[in-house]
Amino acid sequence: MFGMKEDVSVVELPKGGEIVLHRLINEDKTTFGLPVVIAHGTLSNAEAVRDLGLYLAELGYDCWLLEWGGHGKSRAASKRQNFEYPAFHDVPAGINHVLSITQQPAVYWLSHSGGGHLPLMYLARFPDERSKFAGMVTLGSQATDAALGFKNKLSALYIGAISNLFRGVPQRCLPMKTVEGEPTNLLGQWAVWNLKQQWLGSDGLNYLVALSDISMPFFMIAGGNDVIAPKSGCFKFYERLGSEDKRWMECSTSQGFSKDYDHGQLIRGSAAKQEVFPEISQWLLERNK
Repeated sequence: MFGMKEDVSVVELPKGGEIVLHRLINEDKTTFGLPVVIAHGTLSNAEAVRDLGLYLAELGYDCWLLEWGGHGKSRAASKRQNFEYPAFHDVPAGINHVLSITQQPAVYWLSHSGGGHLPLMYLARFPDERSKFAGMVTLGSQATDAALGFKNKLSALYIGAISNLFRGVPQRCLPMKTVEGEPTNLLGQWAVWNLKQQWLGSDGLNYLVALSDISMPFFMIAGGNDVIAPKSGCFKFYERLGSEDKRWMECSTSQGFSKDYDHGQLIRGSAAKQEVFPEISQWLLERNK
């Protein structure tokens, strides 16, 4: 793409593993506002959110695509790690690196799917770190409602069993098309959350309840036909958040969108570029001048 270049940073984690950050730099436009960190979800990598990053970078946002937990070019500390390892290690390493390079006081965090869980879990545990986040946008992030109904329950049981057996989920074992497999036992924990309909830490902390203490600006987006992150589960995040500045958007025909978006369509395709990405850029512009 003309005028766009990419800088890649590898950040070693103190307790093992490494993350990779892809900074998208628009050489034809002056960067403005706070940096924007964009995180992919499980079973994917930075390529899954590249379209969103390029869209925002073209407008002048300072965008950093974060690859976490053994995805893409990054390296996980251990196959045994669950969601809480990247939440408590990858997130602060990525944020601190971006703030160090940009010399800015805070970032905006944008994320798809499981990439939205990570900072929320981190901030629930480490409230003193909340000042480093100016706001957050999540697309298809939930933790409790992916196993509703018999078919979905069987799918969650299968994914959980495979994850616990292999300490990860090989791509060949997945019933749906994905960017890559899951390199750690993260989905074993995810399956338990959804089967029990409780978003609990390893020590029993109820993360859903803890959201009431998080009060930064939020924009939560859900797909009308998302079976991986059902809108009912996404709305539970939205309801629980303690922020006065929060917005909910359901991408469905009943809400004026061209279709009922599934999980991947929230971040890929012409419809997302025309209907979803402009809403995100406008939300950022109103808060990130």
